Amino acid sequence: MAGDFDQLRQTMPNLARVDPLSEEVREWLDRAYEAVKRVDQAEAVILRMHERYLFDPAEKVVASAEIVETVDRAARTAALLRKTRLTRRPAA
Repeated sequence: MAGDFDQLRQTMPNLARVDPLSEEVREWLDRAYEAVKRVDQAEAVILRMHERYLFDPAEKVVASAEIVETVDRAARTAALLRKTRLTRRPAA
């Protein structure tokens, strides 16, 4: 899953400048949503909420930053979950 988030960060379009209806952006946002949803469904809802603001020129810059932060939070959560699973000992 860490690879999913690394790939998302590497392939992220400039959401503040591109058309939110373009195929590239739609595909990236869908991949981001699915990756975030696997970690935290509430964060996935937040991501979709910020997506709507990409259509408002006055809100587009803030919305794109919020989307990036949502993906980053999910990546940090995934890393913590992996670490917790690796350090947890089976019950005796």
